[in-house]
Amino acid sequence: MDVRILVADDEESILDLLSRFLEKIGYKADIAKDVASAVNLMQTHRYDVILTDKNMPDVDGRMEGGMTLVKYAKEHMPTAEVIMITGYATIETAVEAMRMGAFDYIMKPIPLNELKAKIERILDYRKFINSGDTLQIYRALHNQALTLLENRDDLPEEQLGQILRTLGGKIDHLFGLQKEYETIIQSQAEALERIETVAQHLKEALPADSPYVTAVEQIEEESRKRI
Repeated sequence: MDVRILVADDEESILDLLSRFLEKIGYKADIAKDVASAVNLMQTHRYDVILTDKNMPDVDGRMEGGMTLVKYAKEHMPTAEVIMITGYATIETAVEAMRMGAFDYIMKPIPLNELKAKIERILDYRKFINSGDTLQIYRALHNQALTLLENRDDLPEEQLGQILRTLGGKIDHLFGLQKEYETIIQSQAEALERIETVAQHLKEALPADSPYVTAVEQIEEESRKRI
């Protein structure tokens, strides 16, 4: 399935940069230069990821239209994940965006490789066995960690910035271990399905009065229960 991304920003240079970049790395990108245009597109298309500038005017003239789009996406397109674009790398901004329901945020000037990694993170998390729960846990962990940092006035701004940059990677490592475990579980399930299929075929091939029918039926039942 093709990945479709909506980019909402009131700076045409940003729209052009991001749409070109996203198309180049294999995603379909739609652009919206204001909140109203973004909402119209969301009403007619399905999006996997929404990139929205935090500080752009909404339909009422407020300068935090990105927050309006986060709220709209959570209410009307809950399967889409939002990455907030901000020009201000503060803990408060990050916490605010996450509390509104954003998956993550990224600072201007936008580091394209970092943006690519954040999008890939979303798509990778969707491959988990219980992807909805995984994404929800990610947001909760990220939000809690940011909240702990929110009042750390004792830390220099540069150090806080470094913590913010590495936070996603640390959480990724944790979920990476979970993914390895899930890979093992999926491999076992596939093996058990093969055993169940072989047992079914073997049972069909055996005579009804064969002393081995009961044993084959037990293997089939145990495989089914453990899948």
